[in-house]
Amino acid sequence: MKVKRIDLDDEGMPEAVLVELSHAEATYVALLVGQQTGATAEQVAPGGSRLNGSIYDGLAGDLFNRFYEDGVDGAVAAMRARP
Repeated sequence: MKVKRIDLDDEGMPEAVLVELSHAEATYVALLVGQQTGATAEQVAPGGSRLNGSIYDGLAGDLFNRFYEDGVDGAVAAMRARP
């Protein structure tokens, strides 16, 4: 993973972070968040359920379903097939 940009709010605190992930890293993140329930995501952090859904929808819907017939599962299969 490579941090590309950090946007700060008016108080100088991080507001948004732009990162570059490899295919394997994005697949790993999608698998992790996809296996969490709303309750477990809330145990990790307040608002975790909403954040979890946003991350998973972004990866599964916008990335993997566009390039793999089986979405995240197809991305996992492709990752496993690599030497």
